[in-house]
Amino acid sequence: MERQLDQPATPLSVFTGHSDEQIVIAILDLHKPSKNPVVRWLWTGLGCIFVVFALIGVLLPGWPTVSWLVAAGFCFGRSSRRMFRWLLTNRLFGNSLLEYYKAGQALPFHSKLVIVGIILLVSIFSIYVLTTLGDPGFGQTTIAIAALIGVWFVGWKVPTVQA
Repeated sequence: MERQLDQPATPLSVFTGHSDEQIVIAILDLHKPSKNPVVRWLWTGLGCIFVVFALIGVLLPGWPTVSWLVAAGFCFGRSSRRMFRWLLTNRLFGNSLLEYYKAGQALPFHSKLVIVGIILLVSIFSIYVLTTLGDPGFGQTTIAIAALIGVWFVGWKVPTVQA
């Protein structure tokens, strides 16, 4: 079930025929938490923030859920094996995250377009609101940088699967 690092994952081929528990163990084995306790604490805090954002996505139509779960999984993978296992087996959204991994850690092109569109719309709206409230530019700059990082990550770092 182990995959070579130089071989890209093909959708479902890595985990075909394995139970969900075997898949969870394989995913956990791919991620190694940091040995530095301060770094682990920071990754855990950031992962918790992303889980809250994912919960908002469960309740608010149009707000992405899986994208935030992937980010939380990335953070928990570097901070806590226990938290990452909880995220992968959570009954509310664990299946969504497992499906992401089963698909070869890739998103369909149309999903990437929607995610990038939401990032841009929310960022533009937030920048507009901060500007009208009189922010001198610090908030707008932070939002713009976060949006650019998000668009870059989703657009170029996350592989695209053929839907």
